Amino acid sequence: MPGETIDLSGRVAIVMGGTRGIGEAVVRRLAGAGARVAAVSRTAEPTAPGADEGVLTLAGDVAVKADVDRVVGEVLARHGTVDVLVNCAGVIRRKPALETSEADWAFMADINLKGVLLGCQAVAPAMRRAGHGRIVNVGSIGADLALVNRAVYCATKAGVQQLTRCLALEWGPWGITVNAVAPGITETPLTRGYLEADPVRRHTMVGKIPLRRLGQPDDMAGAVLFLASDLSAYITGQTVYVDGGWGAGDQDW
Repeated sequence: MPGETIDLSGRVAIVMGGTRGIGEAVVRRLAGAGARVAAVSRTAEPTAPGADEGVLTLAGDVAVKADVDRVVGEVLARHGTVDVLVNCAGVIRRKPALETSEADWAFMADINLKGVLLGCQAVAPAMRRAGHGRIVNVGSIGADLALVNRAVYCATKAGVQQLTRCLALEWGPWGITVNAVAPGITETPLTRGYLEADPVRRHTMVGKIPLRRLGQPDDMAGAVLFLASDLSAYITGQTVYVDGGWGAGDQDW
């Protein structure tokens, strides 16, 4: 309908990695649409008992199954349901492949990929009982576009994309949609040091993007909001690229 807006009133959402960068913007967008939101982070200060429950913060490590199960259990105890899960926690270590250690692999794979599966597994039973659920995984354009000195990061994000498809197939009959958002380069605490280390780097990156600007967390949050809403009810197993057109092709060919 003309002028239709997204209304998530009465819905309960969990955002893993929800206190910084893209995750923080997602929390604001979901709450702004009326959802009750739990923002989960390893460094979060838990919301005090009795505080306003519009937005909760919960401490938990997405790579630790006991933590993930605990925070999902807390949300279920407070609200009785989980309608939306956004897996937004992510880390990166930029190194040449030959210098990448097993510890680097474990750090990125545990948070970027295993953490996504653990979050999905934790919410799926409640969503299945309800016959409805929206899961949105935050991947990266690096799942398709190879990036120098980020072999493990790209591999984990490619895994997120394929995991998204597999879960969509398995859980579609339960009324659960599983989709992904793939950001291009976005100005967040995760990328700020990389962008600022070389004064030419920002200019070079902007030159690769047809829309001639870097992505902002709100750009990604808008796509997540759409996929978390009923406007996307017949979309599952898909990846939405939010990259300013970077991945569309080579402008210099």
